[in-house]
Amino acid sequence: MRTLAPALRKFAFGLTVLFAAGGILFASGYVIEDPGGWLAVLVIAALVVPLAGLAVMAHRSPDRALSWLLVGIGLLVAYMVAGFFVQLIEAPVVPVATLVLAVPAAVIGLGNARRAAELLLLLAAGPLLTVVVRVLGGGDGEGPPLGATLGGSTGVVVLPLLLFAGLFLVAAAAEGHRPADARPGTPAGSPGRR
Repeated sequence: MRTLAPALRKFAFGLTVLFAAGGILFASGYVIEDPGGWLAVLVIAALVVPLAGLAVMAHRSPDRALSWLLVGIGLLVAYMVAGFFVQLIEAPVVPVATLVLAVPAAVIGLGNARRAAELLLLLAAGPLLTVVVRVLGGGDGEGPPLGATLGGSTGVVVLPLLLFAGLFLVAAAAEGHRPADARPGTPAGSPGRR
């Protein structure tokens, strides 16, 4: 079972990164089309620069990256809560920001599958709760049907992230009990652990 765990971690990482890259490229295509020009370049840079920076940080210093990811998730949740009270930008900010934060979470998963699963579940929880609130209709019970809401950009992002979190959880279970601070690829009793 222990030889299965690294393969599962890499598989979950690859699926998460491919999915996030596809979603970000899809969103970037719309940004290039409208508004286009230099504004499109700035918006795409606003996606790619934090993604790349957090991914590199997650590879080099997972603990520090974890702190920044939690800050990013907190800001995303604050944005979602504000969206219930004020009409914000007419763009799929929540799904795209969720994809941007999913990549460094997956990078952390290369060394700590359980932590990546926790982060992906946390990332999916906020948008999923907004879907539930929309379905319930804010009190009058006349929200859109669940299928229509999950078929939107938020549902299309959240459901695969839940699947990827499940893959990381299976990888964590396959490697058995391992402390959260164990370095990737280092056996449990070796002197190379922190």
